[in-house]
Amino acid sequence: MADVRAETAEAIHPILMETADYWLSLGLAIGTGHPEAAARLLRLIEAEEPERAELATDAEQFVTEALG
Repeated sequence: MADVRAETAEAIHPILMETADYWLSLGLAIGTGHPEAAARLLRLIEAEEPERAELATDAEQFVTEALG
C-alpha cells in the first residue's frame, strides 16, 4: 500500500485507505465465515504459485506487525 500511496496524489489517499479497509474487512469476513471459499478465492486470484507464496509472506509480516 505504501507503494501505491507513493505513486498517487495525496488528495486521493483517504479514498485509497477507505477502499483498502473495505476490501481487507471483506476478506477477513470471508476468511473467518467461509474459510474454504476464502482459500478457493485466493487460488483464483493468485493462480501463480510464486505470487501466492509472496502473498503468504506478506500476510505473515502483516499479522506480526499488526498483532505483535
